[in-house]
Formats: sequence, C-alpha cells, structure tokens
Amino acid sequence: MFLLLAASLPSLLNGAPPNGCVTAPTPRVNLRANVARATTSPWVESNAARYTRKPEATYCVEAPGKSAALAAAEAFAFGIQARIKAADGAAPFGEMLDFLKALPNPGEQGPVANIGVVDDGSAATVELMNLLSRRNLLYRVVAAPDSHLDINVTGPHAADPSAEAYEIRQKLGDSRRLLRLYGSEVVVGRLTGDGSHVRLHLLNYSNRPVNGLRVRLLGNFPKSAFQAFGLPGAALADFSATGEATEFTVQSLNEYAVIDLTR
Repeated sequence: MFLLLAASLPSLLNGAPPNGCVTAPTPRVNLRANVARATTSPWVESNAARYTRKPEATYCVEAPGKSAALAAAEAFAFGIQARIKAADGAAPFGEMLDFLKALPNPGEQGPVANIGVVDDGSAATVELMNLLSRRNLLYRVVAAPDSHLDINVTGPHAADPSAEAYEIRQKLGDSRRLLRLYGSEVVVGRLTGDGSHVRLHLLNYSNRPVNGLRVRLLGNFPKSAFQAFGLPGAALADFSATGEATEFTVQSLNEYAVIDLTR
C-alpha cells in the first residue's frame, strides 16, 4: 500500500461515522493493570496489523487529547483512509496534519519486508501479525508463500502467539532483520521503499517523548533527511553507513518522525 498524498490525509470526524467505516481502537500504550502476571514490557495497542491486513478499508478512530495526533500519524504511515474523532484533541490533530502536509512526497513506495504472512482470516493470524509489528519484524500479507522472502508463515498457528513470534525471530536471525530499534519498547517502525530510497516511519505509542532511540537498518544508505513532529531542526546523531547496515540515534521522538534514506 502506498503512502497517502496530502489530499487524502486523515480527517476529523464530524457527526455520525460514514457507512462502512471500520472501528479501530485508540493507539496507545496500555499498562494492563488488570493482568495478574507481572511484566516489564508495556503493551502497545497499535493498529499496524489491522491496517496491514485490510488497507483498502476506511477506519474510524476515537482518539481523545494528544492521541489524536498519534492516530493521524499512524494512519498516514500505513497509507490508509481514516476519520478521527478528536475529542479535546483538535489542536494536536491540526498540528500533526500541518506536519504531514509539509513532508516531501517520496513517490510510490511499497512496504519493505522479508517475512510473508499468509492470511487465513483467523484471529490467530491477526494476533501473530500484531506481535510481529510490536517487535519490528517487518512482514507483508501474501496470498501464498513467496520465494523472494526470507520466511513465509502459514497456519495453523501455535497456541501461544508470543512464542510463535519469538520462533520466527529466531529463524530469521538478527543478521537478516531489516529494522532493529534499541532503547525503547513503545516505538513501532514501518519501512517503505522503491529500491534506491527508503522511508522509515517511527511511531511512539507512549504519552511522553522517547530519548536516545538507536536505529539499525539493513543496507547502506549514506544520505538521510530527518523530520520529527514537534521538533523543528532536529538532527540524527552518531550516523554511520557501512556496506552492511546504516545506524543512527534519534535523540528525541515525540509521536512521530520520518527518516528518508538514499543509497
């Protein structure tokens, strides 16, 4: 699915939702206090799997306060049509729209992935996709196994989707991971590209800035352009591009940032 042009950015929802609008939850971090088992990992409630599974749908998202800005960025990053009910969040929503409109148009770019997921329409498959998204294991939905991809995932799925996602990561190996993020468990990345140019979308699902996020991309991309929401003039730190990978540090990340990289 290609990135949306400025003319089709997410819009504010006024009145009743349009017919056929698919309800999507508010993107956020859920601390899940009602879950008895202790965990140090926050639960990211992302729509990444939902949008990847059905990109042609129009979604309606209720996103109060600052979450309206994140909801708009998430819809834009995944190239979907969204109507956002921004209760008490019209100002952050408007600021995000201004930021998105100012981004350069990279042209037609498809998702960059090396994992294929054959979607059988089951709840188990979408939960697995959700966990792959949260762990920044880049996948795309395929109708049948694709020999050009490093790994193809088909059902039936394991009873424990977390264990299955971990097994996929182990099979892939760190050396073949297209994207690795260090220093945060609340940031989800999406990578699009056309071969010579890639765009990395970084979405921060927490309600506070993430500082010192280290990013590693497979491939040599010596030229970069960084634009971060709410941080005009921000620059990448410790940038390094070698024959194997490109690495840099995002010193501060609010809800959303875009990094354009060129070979």
